Amino acid sequence: MSDERSKTIAKFNMCRCLIFFGLTMVACAAVALIVCGVVIVKPVVETKSLEFQKATCTTTRGYLTGKWIDCSCGKNCNSAYPCLRILVTHGGQDNGTYSGVIFDTEQRLNSDGHLAEDSQCVTAPCVRNRGTNMGDVKAFNDTYGVGETYGCLYHPDDTSKVILKRLFTWDAMFHSMLWPCIAFFLFTVLTVFFCYQCYKAGKKMSSLPITVVPGAPAAQPGYFIPPQGGQAHAPYPQVMPMQQQDPYKTAYAPDNKGYTYN
Repeated sequence: MSDERSKTIAKFNMCRCLIFFGLTMVACAAVALIVCGVVIVKPVVETKSLEFQKATCTTTRGYLTGKWIDCSCGKNCNSAYPCLRILVTHGGQDNGTYSGVIFDTEQRLNSDGHLAEDSQCVTAPCVRNRGTNMGDVKAFNDTYGVGETYGCLYHPDDTSKVILKRLFTWDAMFHSMLWPCIAFFLFTVLTVFFCYQCYKAGKKMSSLPITVVPGAPAAQPGYFIPPQGGQAHAPYPQVMPMQQQDPYKTAYAPDNKGYTYN
C-alpha cells in the first residue's frame, strides 16, 4: 500500500509539472498568433496587397518633406529619420497612365498611406545614429530618383496605391496563422488532459490509507507520535481545578481546637 501511495503522489506531481508546461506553451502560441496577426495579416488584409498587380513605374518627383519621423531602434533606443516622398507614374490594365505615391512595402503603405503628405515616407530606416538614417534615405533617393524606371505593384481598384515589392505572400500569411492555431489547440487539449489526470491522481491519493510506522506507539490523548527513532513523550500532568472552600466551615471545623481571633 505504501508503494502504491508513493507512485500516486509521484504521478500527481508529474501531472502538475505537465500542466504548467502546457499552460506556458498555450500562452506562447497565443502570443505568436497575436504577433503574426498584427505584423503579417493586418497590413495584407487592410491594403489588399495580394490583389496588387505588376507594373512599370517611373519616378516623376522625389523630395524631402522637411519632417523627421520619430522611431524606435530597439530597447531604450529612440531615433528619427527624414521623410522622403516619391511620386511615380505607372501603366494600368487599360494601357493608361496613372500617378501615385510609392511606398517600399505594404507595411509602409498601411502605416503611412493615410497620413498627410509630409508624413508619406517611402522608406523608414531607423538606427541610433540619425546621420546614418539620413545617408540611407539619400541612397534610396539616388536609386529611385527622377527619371528612373523600375518594377512596381499597384492596386487596380485604387491606382494611387503603389508599392515597390510585396513583403508577404498568400503562403506566408496562411502559414503564419496556421501553425500558431494548431499549437494553441494542441496544447490546450493536452493541458485539459493533464488536469484530468491530476484530478484522478489526487482523488486516488486521498482514498488511500496512511501507513503507520511499525513499532510506533499508538496515538493516545496527551501523547504525540515522534519521528522514527524518537521517544514518545508522556502527557503533561493535569492540573485539578481548585475547589472553593467555605471559610466559616474551616474556622469552626471539629478538628480545630479553640478560636482564632484577628
